[in-house]
Amino acid sequence: MLSGFSSKGASVSVAPFALWVLLLFSHNLLAAACPARETSERVTVVHVFDGDTVKLADGRRLRLIGINAPELRPDGPDHEPFADQAKAALQSIIERNNRTLLLQYDREHQDHYGRLLAHAFTESGENIAVRLLAGGLATTLVVPPNGWSHDCYQQQENRARIERRGIWDHPRYQAQDSRELAASTRGFALVYGTVQRVRQAGGTLWLEFEGPLSVRIGKQDQVNFPHGQLERLVGEAVEIRGWVRSKPSGLVMTVRHPAALTIINTHAP
Repeated sequence: MLSGFSSKGASVSVAPFALWVLLLFSHNLLAAACPARETSERVTVVHVFDGDTVKLADGRRLRLIGINAPELRPDGPDHEPFADQAKAALQSIIERNNRTLLLQYDREHQDHYGRLLAHAFTESGENIAVRLLAGGLATTLVVPPNGWSHDCYQQQENRARIERRGIWDHPRYQAQDSRELAASTRGFALVYGTVQRVRQAGGTLWLEFEGPLSVRIGKQDQVNFPHGQLERLVGEAVEIRGWVRSKPSGLVMTVRHPAALTIINTHAP
């Protein structure tokens, strides 16, 4: 606890001031984190769909890249945990900034759904992805070839995860043991386990784990990994993230970038 000081017999606590300074410092750190390289377009938002997708005044739909917010399903009640909070946070940021965003494009400007892809910033320079990640309202997501500032984004997620903010305090976002995955597992998941085998089949590389899960790395995505890295994973304990789907052979997760895979033990001498 912070102590006070005495002046002419009066005792004054410095705790409120110190707390205010700490909060201001933390806010300033976030506001300065992962700054834009260069923004190339100013846009106006007219509607927020969820925590990472908005509609612009010119009719385009913008998908914020580098992150993935919990899924908000408008046609059903089964929203992912914290989907409403992520949408509300994005809505609040946008409204506080006069519904104006500055966009920085990555290598792709559009996805296969026809959505605009960009990193978004306020006019004061704050990176919106950082605010959502720091609040535990999104996870990092790299969809090749768009990987700008991933390391910086990952630092924000790591802090939120360590401090169990937002989604990181919910059972849905705790890493699951590959040996204990239920056959009914679907959707986004974090999984840890030991790679039992690495095999090639028709150009596709498969990482086989203990339990029902296999991880698929397509031929076109293998170039994103350092040469030989995947083959050397046999016997390693790793954490992976991605979307799980069911196949006749078991559960499958597709991984496209090294950012989705973290070694959690090494065999260093």
